[in-house]
Order: sequence, then structure tokens, then C-alpha cells
Amino acid sequence: MISYRPISLDDHDAQPLSDEAWSDGYAYVERMIQDWKSGANRFDGPGERLVGAFDDDTLIGFCGLNRDPYTSENAGRIRHLYVCLDHRHAGIARALVAHTLDGAASHFCRIRLRATPASRSFYELLGFEPVDEPEATHALRLRQDFRHP
Repeated sequence: MISYRPISLDDHDAQPLSDEAWSDGYAYVERMIQDWKSGANRFDGPGERLVGAFDDDTLIGFCGLNRDPYTSENAGRIRHLYVCLDHRHAGIARALVAHTLDGAASHFCRIRLRATPASRSFYELLGFEPVDEPEATHALRLRQDFRHP
């Protein structure tokens, strides 16, 4: 049974996922772990969170939400979505994004992200729209009071 809950990397070992991601060509998981350890990003600001996916007690994926540092608008940013290879194509990434965004509208008007070419259609299926903005490829409006500068 897969479960989802907010996590702290102080309590869960993400290194196996980082090693797998690194060998698959993705350095951002290791960067997330280093940012956590240094305190540069602990997903602990207002509205921020890091959500883990678990198969029993084993961490198999995660997705983070931060205040978007690349814009002055009231926007969040999806970061570091990763699901281990053995659990892909089972709806886990979709569920991680949904759990991560649950309640986000009370903190952010919009969510932005930078998708890889391979992940763009995934995010579009979740309702994110392509945008031509600095440091973002896609955005999702959460509230109607959003006004793009």
C-alpha cells in the first residue's frame, strides 16, 4: 500500500533515491539533500512542504513546494519531484503533486515550475499550462486573484 505524508529529511534517508537519480542523469535529488543539510532549503517557510511517498516504510519518492524565489509575485514552485524507477507509471508522481498542492491556495495564487522536455506533457495533464516566463516553463493558477505583472 502506497501512502503519502509530509517528511523531514532529518528523519528519512533519501540517499538511495539520490544515488538512483544520479545514475539516471538527475543531479537535483543530491542537490536537494545538500540544501537540506546546509539549511539552504528545508521546505519550512509558510506554505512550503516536502511530501514523501512510501511503500510500507520505504521512501520511494517525494515532491517539494517552496515559495518561488524567481518571481516577486505570490507564487509557489514545485521542486524535486522524483519517484524511484521500480514504482514509476503507477500514478505515484500524480498523487505526490496532488498531496503537495493540497492547501497551497491558502498561501499561493499560482504555482510555477521548470519542466524537463520529457516531463512537460505530464504536468500539462495535471492542468499546468505552458508559459513564456523567466525561470518557468509551466504554471497553474490556484486562485482568481492572480494578476501577472
